[in-house]
Amino acid sequence: MALIAFRGTTAELLLPPTRSLARAKRSLGELPGGGGTPLASAIDAAALLAVAARRRGDAPALVFLTDGQANVSRDGEGGRARAQEEAAQAARALKALGLKSLVIDVSPRPNPRAGELSAAMGARYMPLPSADAPALARAAAS
Repeated sequence: MALIAFRGTTAELLLPPTRSLARAKRSLGELPGGGGTPLASAIDAAALLAVAARRRGDAPALVFLTDGQANVSRDGEGGRARAQEEAAQAARALKALGLKSLVIDVSPRPNPRAGELSAAMGARYMPLPSADAPALARAAAS
């Protein structure tokens, strides 16, 4: 497992790939939130990490926790329209890599943007309000 946080103006690798559940749990507990959403940067960072893992012989699976609302572009600037288009481009590039992905929509109600993002990356889509822990575990494993 690895953990990339995306907020403010960048995506940041908080937890390099590890098999340590204790480290993963600790990193999730310390996950920062708030600020802008540089979604394209997060997708790009996840793709790079997953491609490197695949080269090592691993079978990476990506899980994105997002509402699909990008509002920070790759260069760190605001602008929702440009940020959304860059996120869609990154999602299509991810799909072209053939990486297994899951988008968990963390919105209070299913958000069409998260569904569109999921479709663009060829990912499975799960709205969080209607998913419980066993369902999420099954989705991540499938």
